Amino acid sequence: MASASPLPPIKELLPSLKGSPVTRYQSDFTRDIFVKQIHSHNDYWRDVPLYTALSYGVQSVEADVWHFEDDEVLYVGHHEAALGPQRTLASLYIDPLVQILSQANPENKFTSEQKKPNGVFDTWSSATLYLFIDVKTKGNETWPYVENALQPLLEKGWLTQFNGTDIVPGPVTVIGTGNTPAEYVSSLSTRSFFVDGPLANLTDSTPYTLNPIASGSLAQLIGVDGADQIDIKGLNESQLGLLNETVTKAHSMGIMTRLWDVPWWPVEKRNQVWSQILAVGSDFLNADDLELASEFLS
Repeated sequence: MASASPLPPIKELLPSLKGSPVTRYQSDFTRDIFVKQIHSHNDYWRDVPLYTALSYGVQSVEADVWHFEDDEVLYVGHHEAALGPQRTLASLYIDPLVQILSQANPENKFTSEQKKPNGVFDTWSSATLYLFIDVKTKGNETWPYVENALQPLLEKGWLTQFNGTDIVPGPVTVIGTGNTPAEYVSSLSTRSFFVDGPLANLTDSTPYTLNPIASGSLAQLIGVDGADQIDIKGLNESQLGLLNETVTKAHSMGIMTRLWDVPWWPVEKRNQVWSQILAVGSDFLNADDLELASEFLS
Protein backbone atom coordinates (compact mmCIF):
# COMPACT_ATOMS: atom_id res chain seq x y z
CA MET A 1 0.00 0.00 0.00
CA ALA A 2 1.44 3.35 -1.01
CA SER A 3 2.30 5.73 1.77
CA ALA A 4 0.61 9.11 1.98
CA SER A 5 2.39 12.04 0.42
CA PRO A 6 4.35 14.01 3.03
CA LEU A 7 2.94 17.39 4.03
CA PRO A 8 4.96 20.39 2.91
CA PRO A 9 6.57 22.60 5.61
CA ILE A 10 3.82 24.39 7.52
CA LYS A 11 4.91 27.84 6.36
CA GLU A 12 4.44 26.70 2.77
CA LEU A 13 1.12 25.04 3.56
CA LEU A 14 -0.60 27.97 5.28
CA PRO A 15 -0.95 30.34 2.28
CA SER A 16 -2.69 27.66 0.22
CA LEU A 17 -5.20 26.97 3.01
CA LYS A 18 -6.20 30.54 3.80
CA GLY A 19 -9.79 31.20 2.78
CA SER A 20 -10.52 27.53 2.22
CA PRO A 21 -13.36 25.58 3.92
CA VAL A 22 -10.70 24.16 6.24
CA THR A 23 -9.89 27.56 7.70
CA ARG A 24 -13.23 29.40 7.37
CA TYR A 25 -16.45 28.86 9.26
CA GLN A 26 -19.89 30.44 9.37
CA SER A 27 -19.39 32.66 12.43
CA ASP A 28 -15.78 33.73 11.87
CA PHE A 29 -16.51 37.39 11.08
CA THR A 30 -14.84 38.54 14.34
CA ARG A 31 -12.51 35.61 14.94
CA ASP A 32 -9.22 36.49 16.65
CA ILE A 33 -10.77 39.71 18.01
CA PHE A 34 -10.95 39.91 21.79
CA VAL A 35 -13.61 41.97 23.56
CA LYS A 36 -12.53 45.13 25.36
CA GLN A 37 -14.73 47.35 27.50
CA ILE A 38 -14.23 50.47 25.40
CA HIS A 39 -17.01 52.90 24.48
CA SER A 40 -16.61 54.26 20.95
CA HIS A 41 -17.58 57.87 21.58
CA ASN A 42 -19.21 59.45 18.51
CA ASP A 43 -18.68 56.18 16.68
CA TYR A 44 -20.44 57.51 13.58
CA TRP A 45 -17.56 59.97 13.00
CA ARG A 46 -15.47 57.14 11.59
CA ASP A 47 -15.23 56.45 7.88
CA VAL A 48 -16.57 52.96 8.56
CA PRO A 49 -18.77 53.13 11.69
CA LEU A 50 -19.47 49.97 13.70
CA TYR A 51 -17.09 47.77 11.70
CA THR A 52 -14.07 49.79 12.84
CA ALA A 53 -15.18 49.51 16.45
CA LEU A 54 -15.73 45.77 16.16
CA SER A 55 -12.30 45.35 14.56
CA TYR A 56 -10.77 46.58 17.83
CA GLY A 57 -13.06 44.47 20.01
CA VAL A 58 -14.95 47.55 21.22
CA GLN A 59 -18.04 46.52 23.18
CA SER A 60 -19.98 49.79 23.14
CA VAL A 61 -20.80 52.15 20.26
CA GLU A 62 -22.75 55.40 20.05
CA ALA A 63 -24.87 57.07 17.36
CA ASP A 64 -26.44 60.53 17.47
CA VAL A 65 -29.86 60.29 15.83
CA TRP A 66 -32.13 62.95 14.37
CA HIS A 67 -35.77 62.84 13.31
CA PHE A 68 -37.54 65.37 11.11
CA GLU A 69 -41.25 65.97 10.57
CA ASP A 70 -42.91 63.97 7.79
CA ASP A 71 -39.88 61.70 7.50
CA GLU A 72 -39.70 58.21 8.99
CA VAL A 73 -35.93 57.93 8.57
CA LEU A 74 -33.56 58.45 11.49
CA TYR A 75 -30.41 60.27 10.38
CA VAL A 76 -27.06 59.95 12.13
CA GLY A 77 -24.61 62.83 12.67
CA HIS A 78 -23.14 65.19 15.23
CA HIS A 79 -25.07 68.23 13.97
CA GLU A 80 -27.44 69.15 11.16
CA ALA A 81 -24.69 70.09 8.70
CA ALA A 82 -23.24 66.58 9.00
CA LEU A 83 -26.49 64.82 8.07
CA GLY A 84 -27.08 63.15 4.73
CA PRO A 85 -29.48 60.67 3.13
CA GLN A 86 -26.96 57.82 3.13
CA ARG A 87 -26.02 58.06 6.81
CA THR A 88 -28.96 56.63 8.71
CA LEU A 89 -29.41 54.52 11.81
CA ALA A 90 -30.51 51.65 9.60
CA SER A 91 -27.63 51.83 7.11
CA LEU A 92 -24.84 52.42 9.63
CA TYR A 93 -25.97 50.17 12.49
CA ILE A 94 -29.17 48.16 12.23
CA ASP A 95 -28.64 46.59 8.80
CA PRO A 96 -24.97 45.68 9.45
CA LEU A 97 -25.90 44.15 12.81
CA VAL A 98 -28.62 42.05 11.19
CA GLN A 99 -26.10 40.80 8.65
CA ILE A 100 -23.41 40.08 11.25
CA LEU A 101 -25.78 38.32 13.63
CA SER A 102 -27.40 36.32 10.85
CA GLN A 103 -23.98 34.99 9.96
CA ALA A 104 -23.20 34.30 13.63
CA ASN A 105 -26.48 32.40 14.06
CA PRO A 106 -26.88 30.06 11.08
CA GLU A 107 -29.95 27.85 11.03
CA ASN A 108 -28.88 24.26 10.37
CA LYS A 109 -28.72 20.83 11.99
CA PHE A 110 -25.76 21.86 14.12
CA THR A 111 -27.60 24.78 15.76
CA SER A 112 -31.09 23.30 16.06
CA GLU A 113 -30.66 22.67 19.80
CA GLN A 114 -28.93 25.96 20.59
CA LYS A 115 -30.71 27.74 23.45
CA LYS A 116 -29.30 31.27 23.18
CA PRO A 117 -28.22 33.33 20.17
CA ASN A 118 -24.58 34.19 19.60
CA GLY A 119 -23.44 37.79 19.79
CA VAL A 120 -21.20 39.69 17.40
CA PHE A 121 -17.92 38.50 18.96
CA ASP A 122 -16.74 35.04 18.00
CA THR A 123 -14.23 34.88 20.88
CA TRP A 124 -16.96 35.62 23.47
CA SER A 125 -20.24 34.67 21.90
CA SER A 126 -22.36 35.55 24.96
CA ALA A 127 -21.03 39.12 25.17
CA THR A 128 -23.57 41.79 24.34
CA LEU A 129 -22.81 44.82 22.17
CA TYR A 130 -24.02 48.05 23.76
CA LEU A 131 -25.64 50.34 21.20
CA PHE A 132 -26.04 53.85 22.64
CA ILE A 133 -28.63 55.91 20.78
CA ASP A 134 -28.17 59.61 21.57
CA VAL A 135 -31.43 61.33 20.66
CA LYS A 136 -30.77 64.86 19.41
CA THR A 137 -34.31 65.87 18.48
CA LYS A 138 -37.40 65.90 20.69
CA GLY A 139 -37.43 62.69 22.67
CA ASN A 140 -41.12 61.89 22.78
CA GLU A 141 -41.44 62.51 19.05
CA THR A 142 -38.25 60.71 18.05
CA TRP A 143 -38.37 57.59 20.21
CA PRO A 144 -41.26 55.85 18.40
CA TYR A 145 -39.10 55.95 15.26
CA VAL A 146 -36.21 54.47 17.24
CA GLU A 147 -38.44 51.59 18.33
CA ASN A 148 -39.51 51.05 14.74
CA ALA A 149 -35.90 51.06 13.55
CA LEU A 150 -35.03 48.38 16.12
CA GLN A 151 -37.70 45.98 14.84
CA PRO A 152 -35.40 43.88 12.60
CA LEU A 153 -33.26 43.07 15.66
CA LEU A 154 -36.24 42.61 17.96
CA GLU A 155 -38.02 40.21 15.60
CA LYS A 156 -34.95 37.97 15.54
CA GLY A 157 -34.75 37.91 19.35
CA TRP A 158 -31.40 39.70 19.32
CA LEU A 159 -32.16 42.55 21.74
CA THR A 160 -31.58 42.44 25.49
CA GLN A 161 -34.97 42.50 27.24
CA PHE A 162 -36.46 43.67 30.51
CA ASN A 163 -39.13 41.05 31.25
CA GLY A 164 -40.84 42.99 34.04
CA THR A 165 -38.58 41.60 36.74
CA ASP A 166 -35.06 41.32 35.46
CA ILE A 167 -32.80 41.76 32.45
CA VAL A 168 -32.58 38.94 29.92
CA PRO A 169 -29.31 39.42 27.99
CA GLY A 170 -29.23 39.42 24.20
CA PRO A 171 -26.59 40.04 21.53
CA VAL A 172 -27.38 43.79 21.42
CA THR A 173 -28.28 46.03 24.36
CA VAL A 174 -29.82 49.38 23.37
CA ILE A 175 -29.11 52.29 25.71
CA GLY A 176 -30.98 55.53 25.10
CA THR A 177 -29.25 58.76 26.04
CA GLY A 178 -29.49 62.47 25.19
CA ASN A 179 -33.18 63.36 24.81
CA THR A 180 -34.40 59.79 25.26
CA PRO A 181 -37.74 60.03 27.14
CA ALA A 182 -36.68 58.33 30.37
CA GLU A 183 -40.11 58.59 32.00
CA TYR A 184 -41.72 56.79 29.09
CA VAL A 185 -39.08 54.05 29.08
CA SER A 186 -39.39 53.51 32.84
CA SER A 187 -43.19 53.31 32.57
CA LEU A 188 -43.09 50.21 30.36
CA SER A 189 -43.68 46.90 32.12
CA THR A 190 -41.55 45.09 29.53
CA ARG A 191 -39.17 46.56 26.95
CA SER A 192 -36.18 45.97 24.71
CA PHE A 193 -34.21 49.15 25.49
CA PHE A 194 -32.76 50.96 28.49
CA VAL A 195 -31.60 54.42 29.58
CA ASP A 196 -28.13 55.79 30.27
CA GLY A 197 -28.17 56.53 33.99
CA PRO A 198 -27.03 59.78 35.66
CA LEU A 199 -23.81 58.61 37.33
CA ALA A 200 -23.56 61.70 39.52
CA ASN A 201 -27.11 61.32 40.86
CA LEU A 202 -28.02 57.65 41.18
CA THR A 203 -31.02 56.96 43.42
CA ASP A 204 -33.59 54.23 44.03
CA SER A 205 -35.47 55.61 41.01
CA THR A 206 -32.56 54.62 38.76
CA PRO A 207 -32.38 50.82 39.17
CA TYR A 208 -30.04 48.68 37.09
CA THR A 209 -33.07 47.23 35.28
CA LEU A 210 -33.62 50.72 33.82
CA ASN A 211 -30.03 51.98 33.83
CA PRO A 212 -27.61 49.06 33.39
CA ILE A 213 -24.94 51.64 32.60
CA ALA A 214 -24.57 55.12 34.10
CA SER A 215 -22.41 57.82 32.56
CA GLY A 216 -20.98 61.04 33.90
CA SER A 217 -18.45 63.80 33.39
CA LEU A 218 -15.20 63.00 35.18
CA ALA A 219 -14.59 66.70 35.70
CA GLN A 220 -17.99 67.17 37.34
CA LEU A 221 -17.59 64.11 39.54
CA ILE A 222 -14.29 65.31 40.97
CA GLY A 223 -15.37 68.94 41.34
CA VAL A 224 -13.49 70.80 38.58
CA ASP A 225 -14.80 72.84 35.66
CA GLY A 226 -13.15 70.83 32.91
CA ALA A 227 -10.61 68.17 32.02
CA ASP A 228 -7.98 70.87 31.41
CA GLN A 229 -8.01 71.61 35.14
CA ILE A 230 -6.84 68.12 36.05
CA ASP A 231 -3.19 68.10 37.10
CA ILE A 232 -0.52 66.73 34.77
CA LYS A 233 0.07 63.96 37.33
CA GLY A 234 -3.58 62.95 37.24
CA LEU A 235 -6.18 62.95 39.99
CA ASN A 236 -5.07 63.93 43.47
CA GLU A 237 -5.95 61.84 46.52
CA SER A 238 -9.16 63.76 47.23
CA GLN A 239 -10.36 63.57 43.63
CA LEU A 240 -9.54 59.89 43.40
CA GLY A 241 -11.53 59.32 46.58
CA LEU A 242 -14.59 61.05 45.11
CA LEU A 243 -14.34 59.01 41.93
CA ASN A 244 -13.94 55.77 43.83
CA GLU A 245 -16.98 56.58 45.96
CA THR A 246 -19.12 57.21 42.87
CA VAL A 247 -18.04 54.05 41.06
CA THR A 248 -18.45 51.94 44.21
CA LYS A 249 -21.99 53.24 44.74
CA ALA A 250 -22.97 52.43 41.16
CA HIS A 251 -21.52 48.93 41.41
CA SER A 252 -23.37 48.32 44.69
CA MET A 253 -26.57 48.97 42.70
CA GLY A 254 -25.54 46.57 39.94
CA ILE A 255 -24.85 49.44 37.52
CA MET A 256 -21.79 49.68 35.27
CA THR A 257 -20.03 53.01 34.75
CA ARG A 258 -18.67 55.14 31.93
CA LEU A 259 -16.78 58.41 32.30
CA TRP A 260 -16.51 61.18 29.72
CA ASP A 261 -14.81 64.60 29.80
CA VAL A 262 -11.48 62.86 30.32
CA PRO A 263 -8.22 64.60 29.27
CA TRP A 264 -6.65 63.46 26.00
CA TRP A 265 -3.54 65.62 26.14
CA PRO A 266 -0.79 65.68 27.16
CA VAL A 267 -0.08 61.95 26.90
CA GLU A 268 1.33 61.72 30.42
CA LYS A 269 -1.87 63.14 31.91
CA ARG A 270 -4.16 61.02 29.73
CA ASN A 271 -2.40 57.77 30.55
CA GLN A 272 -2.30 58.51 34.25
CA VAL A 273 -6.01 59.40 34.38
CA TRP A 274 -6.93 56.34 32.32
CA SER A 275 -4.94 54.18 34.74
CA GLN A 276 -6.72 55.75 37.70
CA ILE A 277 -10.14 55.26 36.08
CA LEU A 278 -9.38 51.59 35.60
CA ALA A 279 -7.89 51.29 39.09
CA VAL A 280 -11.15 52.36 40.76
CA GLY A 281 -13.00 49.79 38.64
CA SER A 282 -14.91 51.99 36.18
CA ASP A 283 -16.20 49.67 33.49
CA PHE A 284 -15.98 51.39 30.09
CA LEU A 285 -13.09 53.46 28.85
CA ASN A 286 -14.60 56.31 26.84
CA ALA A 287 -12.50 56.80 23.70
CA ASP A 288 -12.36 58.68 20.42
CA ASP A 289 -9.10 57.05 19.29
CA LEU A 290 -9.99 53.36 19.32
CA GLU A 291 -6.57 52.09 18.30
CA LEU A 292 -4.95 54.03 21.12
CA ALA A 293 -7.47 52.83 23.70
CA SER A 294 -7.20 49.25 22.48
CA GLU A 295 -3.41 49.31 22.79
CA PHE A 296 -3.69 50.87 26.26
CA LEU A 297 -5.86 47.97 27.45
CA SER A 298 -3.62 45.32 25.90
